[in-house]
Amino acid sequence: MARKKRMESIGFYHIVNRGVERRTIYMDNDDRMQFLEILQESAEVYNFEVYSYVLMDNHYHLLIKISTLNLSMIMRQINSRYSMYFNRKYKRVGPLWQGRFKSWYVYDEAYLESLVKYIEFNPIKANIVKNIGEFNWAMSSKAVEMQGLNYELIESSNLKENLSKKELLEIDKLFNTKLEVVHEVIVPKIKQKLHKHFKNSTREVGIAHAIEDGYTQQAIADYLNLSNISISKIHKLYRQKVTLFNKLRDKGLFWSYSKEISYEQAGENLLIEYLYKYADFDDISLGFTLFGKRIMKAVWEKKLKSDKRFVKLNFMIARVFLGMEIEASYFKEVKNERFEKLKMLAS
Repeated sequence: MARKKRMESIGFYHIVNRGVERRTIYMDNDDRMQFLEILQESAEVYNFEVYSYVLMDNHYHLLIKISTLNLSMIMRQINSRYSMYFNRKYKRVGPLWQGRFKSWYVYDEAYLESLVKYIEFNPIKANIVKNIGEFNWAMSSKAVEMQGLNYELIESSNLKENLSKKELLEIDKLFNTKLEVVHEVIVPKIKQKLHKHFKNSTREVGIAHAIEDGYTQQAIADYLNLSNISISKIHKLYRQKVTLFNKLRDKGLFWSYSKEISYEQAGENLLIEYLYKYADFDDISLGFTLFGKRIMKAVWEKKLKSDKRFVKLNFMIARVFLGMEIEASYFKEVKNERFEKLKMLAS
């Protein structure tokens, strides 16, 4: 499936990227200098400013402000160029980065000073230095002069004291607030009332929607009068069902339905029916793990048991998965309920 497109808007972004398997991405100071030179050249070409940065051993943080909708292009340029440099220098092959970069849009500029503080305190948290400005590869040190650096926030922020509880809450809110695009502007998403997520949905779908909307598992547990662990298990099971459905859909098993059909639209009965009819043994086994024997048996009895086209399949399901002591001839004698209904209507 295609990756979900990032939301983009003009303004500030906090960006983090890590080495694959958290490996070291800067082996020496020359590597860090090379990264900053690539950053400067990219800032000149793509017209953005850097307000804070820190280059740790296995990851980096950036705070940049873009003036056009080109964040993905900017980061592709920076990461791919540095990766090629690193692999060539150290005679290695393969990806350097741990997946796509992570980015957070700063939807409220009131959080900017707290964010700068959060970034610049990284070397202190890692016990590399004791004070802001001592780590040469953080912007607050001013050890490297280059175009594209804007020190406005560095100079206006109080970097002498550690992050306060209020600032930590602001950072947590910035990182965890769900966003949406309204009139081409990214804004915080307004949560639905919790009860509305369960109004016309199954419990597992309601839980998934509520979590996606930003509710904590504890809040959902309190509403449903369940334990936090139960919510976690239900949500994990639901994600596994969605993953299985998407796998079969992308293989083309749901050929008579829209290519964009979702598990929520299809429902568990259709997934189980198609699991039986078209999936392999391992996927059917997984279906029994995810849905349980009772539900799997109910769908089998309703959709497959009396279908003469699937005698061998029915025999395998009955013997292997349902533990029925029967012979293959059993299914030749089972009446086809759909055929019998049609025959009655025609008479």
